[in-house]
Order: sequence, then C-alpha cells, then structure tokens
Amino acid sequence: MTPSQRHDCAVAFCCDRKFFHLALFMIRQIDFHNPDRRFDFVISTEDDLQVPDWAISLGIVLQRPAALPEVANHPKMKGKQTCLHRLSLSRQLQGRYRRILYIDSDMFVEGGDFNRLFGMDIGSHALGMALDLRYFMVAEFHAPEFRLAGLPAKPYANTGLQLIDTRAFCDQEIEQRSYDALKTYPHAIELSDQSMTNIALQGKFAQLAPCWNWQLSARLPLVTLRYPVFVRHFIAATKPDRDSSGKLDPRFNLAYREFVTRFMPDYLPTICPPCDPAPVSFKDLSKMVLKHVGASRLIGDFLARYPDPYRAKI
Repeated sequence: MTPSQRHDCAVAFCCDRKFFHLALFMIRQIDFHNPDRRFDFVISTEDDLQVPDWAISLGIVLQRPAALPEVANHPKMKGKQTCLHRLSLSRQLQGRYRRILYIDSDMFVEGGDFNRLFGMDIGSHALGMALDLRYFMVAEFHAPEFRLAGLPAKPYANTGLQLIDTRAFCDQEIEQRSYDALKTYPHAIELSDQSMTNIALQGKFAQLAPCWNWQLSARLPLVTLRYPVFVRHFIAATKPDRDSSGKLDPRFNLAYREFVTRFMPDYLPTICPPCDPAPVSFKDLSKMVLKHVGASRLIGDFLARYPDPYRAKI
C-alpha cells in the first residue's frame, strides 16, 4: 500500500515485541470481518519489529512512538510505559488520520462494521469509549479514582478501545491533561493510563455500546447467548494465552494456538495449553447460573441503553 492509497482512518495498536503476535492476530481478524475496509492498520512500537511476509498485503504501518515525558517515570507507571504511547497517537498522526481506533492487544474481534464505527457521531467529544464492566455490577458506580481525587461520580470508561477524533483530542489537550492528572492525583492512579484519562475527562466522552468492548467473557459468559458482541476484552489476568482454568470459552485459546502455529511458531511456547475438556461440574455451573440470575436485571437495564451499536450516547 503506497502513501497515496492510505485512508483517513486507522486502527492502531501500541505494543512491544511480547505482544506483537497478538496485535497481528487481531489485525487479521479485523481484516477478515471487514473485507471492504476503508481504514489502515498502525502498530506503534519502540522495538525493532518487522511485518511478516504473510501480513505485508495488509499494509501495516509500523511507527516509532514519541518520547514519553519525565512524569511517565512515576512509580505508578513502572512497567506500564508501553500503554502510555496511545496518548501521543493523535499528536503524531493528526496530519495523516482524521480518526483513529485504538485497541488493546488482549482483545478478540468477532464482528462489527468498523467502517460504520469510524463514521459514528461522537459529537464534540474527543473520544468514544464503552463504560467499564463495573457498571454491570453496581447500579450507582463511583470509580475509586474519582473518590480518591475528591471528585463526584462521573461516567467512567474502559480505555481498551477508543474511537479518537484526532483534531479534537489535540485541541482539547487530552494527552497533556492525562499527564497532569498523574502529577496532581498520583494517589488516585489505580489503572495507569486508564485512571489518568478518566480523571482528565471527568465523564466527558461519547459512550459506545458495550458490544465494542465486552469485558464480561469470564465473569458472565452466558450473557452473550442473547447479546451479540463485536470485540471481547480479556481484562485482568484471565486471558486465553495465559489461563488454562476453563474460565474462558476454549475457542479463544484454540484460535491463538492455530494462528501462531501457522504464522508465528516462535510464539507458540507463550500460549498456555488448552483447558481440561471435562464437562463443567454441577457446582461450578450452579455458581455461574446464580451470578447470571443475580445480575440479570442490572445487565438488562444497562444493555437497553444502547439499542443501536452504531449510535453513541453523546
């Protein structure tokens, strides 16, 4: 893909060598589900990576991220600097891309029209994001970051998937405001850049439907029997490449294993073995059902707020 063929939107990942195979796995998924895509792929990385031969036709752009400010060395950010590079994506790419869809590398794409997502109306907001999973568990959720910073309860986003208006992001100085949050409220930074950006925004973002950043695959797996999701986010430590406990549908682990076996075999040792195929015990199944029954009303009310996955709440 030559520069003249590039589009004005891009799906972007920020990762190091350790997560490169997962970013490429997701790019291949997104391309499969969007055969008429009108967007590019960008991987921002400090490592000297090379696009494999099999992926060259996807037109992936490898970009060196901007240097992080001194405040990024704060003890709260130890070992988490890579995720901070997403804050500079708009500043670096504004001249090339009108919109960027940033996605974490620990996600799994099952559908969704990304062209329509890029065209979604997010009003004057710089960001469109889904609310955090804790809204499925607590009706009046008050994020601990807001409480620790002495702020009232405001909408709180999971920043694993961000629809970014690059001009608005730069004009509203979201990058600088996020670092200012780290300087001003270091005691309130619970989840690195997610805490920083939520404190900076204080609820001022367009809310995407939860199907674009589904965070309940391990906790409430039965919800998606009725509610179709587009992008799954494997939060915390329960991820298909690390967890063999059976908390996740084994098809995710299988998909990872098949991908690396075919395309990137050097990464196969990083994928954990499949879970025990024995049927779920009655005790575990009962616990699962009780969780779903207990959360059903709250989840039903929450999902009803987003009847159209291509319409954000602004």
